[in-house]
Amino acid sequence: MQILHWCILILLVTVIPFLLGIVPVKYMNSFQRTPAMTYLCGWFVSFSVFELVSVPFILLERSFTEVVVVYSIVLAIILGISIWCGRSVIKGFLPDMGRIKKMSFWTKLGWAVAVLFIAAEILASVFLEYYDGDDSYYVAQSVMTNTFDTMYLRDNYTGYPYSLDIRHALSPTPIYIAWMSRLSGIHPAIIAHSVLAPAWLLLMYCVYGQIGKRLLAGNKGWQPLLLIFLAVWFAFGNVSIYTSETFIMTRTWQGKGLMAGVILPTLLLCLIYLSDKKPKIGSWILFVMAIISAVFATSVSFMLVPTVVGLAAVLIGWLKKSAKTVLLMGACCLPCILIAVCYLVIR
Repeated sequence: MQILHWCILILLVTVIPFLLGIVPVKYMNSFQRTPAMTYLCGWFVSFSVFELVSVPFILLERSFTEVVVVYSIVLAIILGISIWCGRSVIKGFLPDMGRIKKMSFWTKLGWAVAVLFIAAEILASVFLEYYDGDDSYYVAQSVMTNTFDTMYLRDNYTGYPYSLDIRHALSPTPIYIAWMSRLSGIHPAIIAHSVLAPAWLLLMYCVYGQIGKRLLAGNKGWQPLLLIFLAVWFAFGNVSIYTSETFIMTRTWQGKGLMAGVILPTLLLCLIYLSDKKPKIGSWILFVMAIISAVFATSVSFMLVPTVVGLAAVLIGWLKKSAKTVLLMGACCLPCILIAVCYLVIR
């Protein structure tokens, strides 16, 4: 039975995110259509849809079981659409695999070293686990949610019922971990520390890999060197408990760790793509999902994301001499702004 539980969990963090990402990638250009981008998009589909589905149930103080049922059904529908519509995308990955043979020896060596360094960090994230003090809230919230079938309605330190915790209610990362626990049967603490830690660390390197591919498009041999540099940087970036390197290596499963290590770099990637002369619709889809996922991760996004996107919209609009781009990027922030309004009203 334990084997079945683990197989379900592995599918939830590997195959399913990859399949979910097929539709956004289908509407990107051929340069962006990579397995790494597909995996990246799939996670953001999962995050953003969970935010949109779960928040109304949380605010209405409904049961966690209802969220599990509704979100699982919605995800299954999206998964079916992705598989049906994205068959050509998967076939398009096969020619890309053949390009590996055409790489020079030094490029292949660089990729081998990069993979080795990243694998070492992923193993370290599991076997040299650091138990952060904030787990007394975040992991405990996942456990309480799964145990009592309520969301943000019990004190994590005592188990006593209390009023809705509006400060965290609009950023349901712990509820997402509880959903994985309910479907797989694996304890939330195990999922957070031993599964999501390496999975989201790999996701982070997928993001940086795509940034490197875009910025170093004319120098493919430098792409693995960028990942090697980043791997070394993150390995020795624990100069403070507040650095993004510390967050991604020691508290990946917490919303703010996810925000610092994965979502902010993804927003940067989206802004780079949107600065192109004619960005594809898939880039816009990822941009909207990244903004919603930022709120999914932490309530700080209410202020941070519209500010960053607003400044970037002005610069990109000026670069492209296009007021339409500024308006479209502003419109993409509407979900974030609406959730911020909900927070202010309910508070």
